[in-house]
Amino acid sequence: MGIDAWRDDPDRVQLPDALGNFVVEMGVAEMDLPHIVLCRDSRGVSASFSGPYASAVEALVAADIEQQIEAESDGQDALTFHVFALYPALDPSAGQRGACG
Repeated sequence: MGIDAWRDDPDRVQLPDALGNFVVEMGVAEMDLPHIVLCRDSRGVSASFSGPYASAVEALVAADIEQQIEAESDGQDALTFHVFALYPALDPSAGQRGACG
């Protein structure tokens, strides 16, 4: 279903504005965090990471370059590239909790 069809669907679930705003704010806040690029084979058998990159944009550029190299080498898209924010390490002995829980 495309975004236009989703918007026009009278049965779609409405997200509260506060939730939508939160998701956008989190995405913006993560832009300046260091990021890593995850490279996975299409079967999910192996994976590797590169980075950290200074920002989301730098990681996205690196992932795009890697994808272009992969496409030119065999054209089979055997690898996929994913970009993730890299949060600072926590000190469990200090009772710190991460962003995810």
